[in-house]
Amino acid sequence: MVELKNGETFNGHLVNCDNWMNLTLREVIQTSPEGDRFWRLPECYIRGNTIKYLRVPDEIIEMVKDDAVRQRQQAPVSNSRGRGGRSGKL
Repeated sequence: MVELKNGETFNGHLVNCDNWMNLTLREVIQTSPEGDRFWRLPECYIRGNTIKYLRVPDEIIEMVKDDAVRQRQQAPVSNSRGRGGRSGKL
């Protein structure tokens, strides 16, 4: 669920999120600020600077945390300290 600064809300499936928190949602239900009108949208794009509140289910947050731990454990450990000697030459 995404609430915008103007009071509109959007419920849907998160497809994409970039570094500026711009969101792409699919199968969206848009609600007016008054809560009395609803629209069904196949897809919508929400610019990050208009977002007031974003709610993500706890299960999704736990999945992301578990994936991050798993990736950290699988990363190769390197004991090298870079290339070259004092002057950076080989």
